[in-house]
Amino acid sequence: MPADTPTPAPRGDRGPHAPEDRATEARRRRASGGRALKSRRLRLARLEQLEHFGRPTPRPTGGASRLAWIDAARGLAIVAVVLLHVSIGHYYALPQAADWVVPRWDRINQVVAVIRMPLLFVVSGMLASGKIRRGFAHGNAILSAVTNYYLYLVWLAVYGFLFIASGPVVVPFQPARVQDFFIQIVEPRTPLWFVFGLAAYTLVFTALRRVPPGIVLAGSAAVSIWAGMTWTVESPLWTRILLYVFYFVLGVHAKPLILRHARSWWVLLGSGVLTVAFFQAFGLATLMTPKPLSFGDSVLSLVLQLAASVLGITASAQLCRWRPWRVVGSWVGRRTLGIYVMHVPVIVAWHFAVELGPLAVVETLTATSLWFDLLYPVLLTAFVVVVCVGIETLLGTLRLAHLFRLPSRLRRRLYRR
Repeated sequence: MPADTPTPAPRGDRGPHAPEDRATEARRRRASGGRALKSRRLRLARLEQLEHFGRPTPRPTGGASRLAWIDAARGLAIVAVVLLHVSIGHYYALPQAADWVVPRWDRINQVVAVIRMPLLFVVSGMLASGKIRRGFAHGNAILSAVTNYYLYLVWLAVYGFLFIASGPVVVPFQPARVQDFFIQIVEPRTPLWFVFGLAAYTLVFTALRRVPPGIVLAGSAAVSIWAGMTWTVESPLWTRILLYVFYFVLGVHAKPLILRHARSWWVLLGSGVLTVAFFQAFGLATLMTPKPLSFGDSVLSLVLQLAASVLGITASAQLCRWRPWRVVGSWVGRRTLGIYVMHVPVIVAWHFAVELGPLAVVETLTATSLWFDLLYPVLLTAFVVVVCVGIETLLGTLRLAHLFRLPSRLRRRLYRR
């Protein structure tokens, strides 16, 4: 090395205030601050998501508005469920203005049966698809399952209180013995079977998420067909969990396909034609038979309800082009859980009020006014839906939201990003 070339000092001999060190330290601090800010924003976002977990789905905005039809389809299905329970739990017991009115409403409920629960489970499967696909470690499948089972137990207790408060008056789904009530902790025998089923489905199909979808769909279809051959419409309600399992799995694994074709007029037309054709081939008498179905009839029933579910989804997607339907349907659809768990107690309370005197005028009107008699199930269904939403809102303001959501401490422990 030339003699006049200075030898650089070792790095450790540089002063602590060297320009390079100060620049490096500044960059390190900026990077650290950026990471801290990002981490803080992420924590806030996670806490906000956690706070809203289990609440009614917020109204979609911007690009998410295209999914309003999913909520509307779910709302349509839940209204059909309420209509059924209004009919069998109250309306059919009233005096009628004409002998043909109840048979007509009974026929309507029987026809709607081909779409009511299958549609509700397909949409439920679509909404649970993300949690199930992400698995236990990276999704909220455990939180969702625990929340649903928690709600099942809470409202089973509410039903039990209702059974006790009714005294000698028999209410729908009332068990004959005390032990028959407690067995429902693992064997649902009330309309709450749907909530129990969601918890079970979420756990089972999250565990099976790595199995090829075709195998899971085929297996669930086989279970549904077998259930149709084993049980009937008069069988215990827990058997419906096996009967409708295929439709939930379809919603989970066929979600991209459904989203792609939901607004197709051709799919709407084709599913409508197939639903009518299969319904004519199957027949209402076979659908509502008190005997188990044959293998062929059980397969036909599965295909019929599949076509009807597609019809319900595509019809909802097309109707959501009309703003009033989109607003009302999605408003109901975002609140289905509260409506589902509360509608039976509300119907029972209304029935008591009619039977015991305060609202006895209803019996007079159904017996004397044909128009009121015809419209009463629809009017009462709308009233029950609104009352359920109002009660849920009121209980939330009274710090009783735990009737509809898992307690915050448990949510925080189970929540996964």
